[in-house]
Amino acid sequence: MKKLLLPLLITLSTTILAKTADSLFGIYINDNVLDYVTKEELKSKGKDYARGFYYVEIKNPPVSNKDYSDILWVRFDKNNKISNIQSEKYFRNFKNCKKVEYGVRRQLETKYDIEFKRNSLSEYAFEQWVGYNRIATECKVHSDDKITLYAILETEVYANKYKEYYESSI
Repeated sequence: MKKLLLPLLITLSTTILAKTADSLFGIYINDNVLDYVTKEELKSKGKDYARGFYYVEIKNPPVSNKDYSDILWVRFDKNNKISNIQSEKYFRNFKNCKKVEYGVRRQLETKYDIEFKRNSLSEYAFEQWVGYNRIATECKVHSDDKITLYAILETEVYANKYKEYYESSI
């Protein structure tokens, strides 16, 4: 009996201690997208770059914060299960973007008790895996000189599918 209890206790304790990043702006990974949009709004969904996923704008997020987000997108699979949450905030000045990104990153580090690492692909991108989900921030200057702060939370499945698309498009 004692031999059976020890593995069970170890399994339960590691399961309880396992931490994951699961929400951004009040939207939760793995929730049904219909918890956040109407069936009518869902009709405007687009086909995502990552094969097998769709996207839609969340017009009324549960937590609205205009200081950090101008637009909020979710990406979901054919079963309407949310796999990616992406917030975008637009700037005219890169220095202001970096300042806000730093604040967002610090808040997420505190919330999830993590430390972001610099993404090797971009000097201004940071990321961290928390459980099976990736959380990331980035200030990006686009070819049209638009500056965008991204805050992203995504599942490993979505991250891998997007990586496949990205690598095939290079």
